[in-house]
Amino acid sequence: GSCVALYQEMDEKGIQVPPHVFSLVIGGLCKEGKLNEGYAVFENMIRKGSKPNVAIYTVLIDGYAKSGSVEDAIRLLHRMIDEGFKPDVVTYSVVVNGLCKNGRVEEALDYFQTCRFNGLAINSMFYSSLIDGLGKAGRIDEAERLFEEMSEKGCTRDSYCYNALIDALTKHGKVDEAMALFKRMEEEEGCDQTVYTYTILISGMFKDHRNE
Repeated sequence: GSCVALYQEMDEKGIQVPPHVFSLVIGGLCKEGKLNEGYAVFENMIRKGSKPNVAIYTVLIDGYAKSGSVEDAIRLLHRMIDEGFKPDVVTYSVVVNGLCKNGRVEEALDYFQTCRFNGLAINSMFYSSLIDGLGKAGRIDEAERLFEEMSEKGCTRDSYCYNALIDALTKHGKVDEAMALFKRMEEEEGCDQTVYTYTILISGMFKDHRNE
């Protein structure tokens, strides 16, 4: 894009590129799925003596995690820590999301404990990733426990959290519990049921031969 072209022009002319411009360029490239280019800009930034920040590391880590390169995401997380940066809850949550999507729930739970130990407030994206990961691993009790813990910790449950647990319950034949949760979603939380919520419930009922 034009943003990248302007950055390249600045770089070629020897104009000092400020950190926020690096951040925009790296973020833009990662969002377009151009991870190698984003990483090259990151390396160039360091070579030029400009210090990256937590946001820049996070956008790269997120890019790797979303593209399925979880190992690269974890490597970058460790590099970030070695460089003396403190990852925030967003950094950890993108790594956890990547791990859960790849069925690596145990590692994800380790990072969850690390965040707790460091006193970080866990966000709803973090919880929904874990609930989804535990559900897919058939660890329904643990998924339910985390879901209930959210209200204890004052963390708002969004539709992603509900959908993750409803999906897990229906897939493991607990359609009554899933229906109860579906009702609770609107009554207690005032949380909108999405098309996805209805879809997982309906497909769950068919599997349960309850096409009433």
